[in-house]
Amino acid sequence: MAVKQAKNLGRLELLAWINDLAETDYPKIEACSDAVGFCQVLDSIAPKSQMPLHRLRFNASNRDDRERNLRTFAAHVSKLRLPYQVDVTQLANGRF
Repeated sequence: MAVKQAKNLGRLELLAWINDLAETDYPKIEACSDAVGFCQVLDSIAPKSQMPLHRLRFNASNRDDRERNLRTFAAHVSKLRLPYQVDVTQLANGRF
């Protein structure tokens, strides 16, 4: 039942949840393409997994910085053996 409810979440609810959990201030969901919020959410969900937050560029202003952060996120998702493929190029461009 929780999965069905999660699929019906709107963009604003998802953005509010990410901003609350990661203590960020993203104005729109496309701004999450810097992967900092994703990494912080993953770190808060699995704190013992040792997410390397020190490797992130928190002020990622260009595509290369966003891709670097997303590759760090994708590597950690793979390390945790989560069944999710991260499309680094699409996300770095702000396309979800």
